[in-house]
Amino acid sequence: MSKYLCLSSLVFLISCIEQKRVIENDLGLSSDPFRFSDSIESQLAVFESLFAGKTGHKLPGNPDPQSLRMFFHELRDGHLLKSDELDYTIIRKEYHTFTHAMDVMVTTHALLESGGGVYFSVGEKASLVLAALGHDVLHTGVNNSFLIQTNHPYFQELGEESLQEKRSARFVLELLDKHGILVESEEMDEAQRNEILELRNLIEKSILWTDIKRHNEQMEVMKNAKEGILSILQKNRGNNKNKEVAGAGVSDLDSGLNIASSLDHETKTLLASFILHSADISNPGKAWEHCERWAVLVMNEFFSQGDLQKKLGLKPSMNCDRDTVSVPGCQIGFGKFIIRDLYTLLQEILHDGGGYLLNNFNSNQKKWKALHAIGEKTGSPYTMKFLPPSKEGGWIGELRTNER
Repeated sequence: MSKYLCLSSLVFLISCIEQKRVIENDLGLSSDPFRFSDSIESQLAVFESLFAGKTGHKLPGNPDPQSLRMFFHELRDGHLLKSDELDYTIIRKEYHTFTHAMDVMVTTHALLESGGGVYFSVGEKASLVLAALGHDVLHTGVNNSFLIQTNHPYFQELGEESLQEKRSARFVLELLDKHGILVESEEMDEAQRNEILELRNLIEKSILWTDIKRHNEQMEVMKNAKEGILSILQKNRGNNKNKEVAGAGVSDLDSGLNIASSLDHETKTLLASFILHSADISNPGKAWEHCERWAVLVMNEFFSQGDLQKKLGLKPSMNCDRDTVSVPGCQIGFGKFIIRDLYTLLQEILHDGGGYLLNNFNSNQKKWKALHAIGEKTGSPYTMKFLPPSKEGGWIGELRTNER
């Protein structure tokens, strides 16, 4: 019997090692978040592959693996919480799930690996990836406008501006304190303490900037800063073969280029926030199968908010009325007014990563326009192919009869 138990244990160990190997080699912009987020085990394997080993992101103070693991689990639990004041028999929290958090974390990491890393120190990169995982923790499944419209307790507590983003940032910082990650200690000198304070500030500001209502403001600030950033990049390139390209790319990383010490904290925080914002709404720039699946999930979540608003006698928020909103039309409009300019600017700063998202986006927009045209011609609305994340991926809904 012991021989079989040993053999079984060996097979399990090999399976775990193989799973981790596959994950470590498949965390790029083309990776499938629904696959690597479908179980707690795979989620943890991804997280640990990003923050462990010789190639993992390194945080100042070298927090022990157990502390990071506990931070991960409590952050994950925070994504599964519900607001007592909302009716989750109507609200469908299908987009703002832990699967989305995992996707944004991996996308942020991939953008850093595609060139963005040249702008940041080791600690700044690690802190940004942590911020990405926690940027939507405690999200209610409805938008800020709904919480304001209904005078929700969160609005009463935090005010009108970026209220859910404030909750997320506060929760992440409190968890870091609880587990002794990115905290000051008596052994640190003044420079080390200042680094900790700046990294915590980067995490907080990056999360706050993910508020979509601040998109235009962020774009304007980033455009104004771009020329100075790229000028410093070019001066430090020397004979790098990527010198003909404006934005940072993989060849810059391969050459060992890093300009973090040439940029001030404010500029690096702006860059970090811009990368996280781009990762947060990167779905339109992913492979079509992922782009369409995420679009259906976010529209389902929007429509469920609109259903609740109608039940309460309130006017549905923009894009939340399932009776009047076209899914392809909504994606076309979002692409036209938000995504195209965002990815274009991202490409100017991150040539390879931004270019990947922009090329996919252009291809996906053609598909959405074709679907929209079919609907206009036939009078038949787009049929949403509902494929929710797994329960362990954070989905808290149930399939309706017409979705089974």
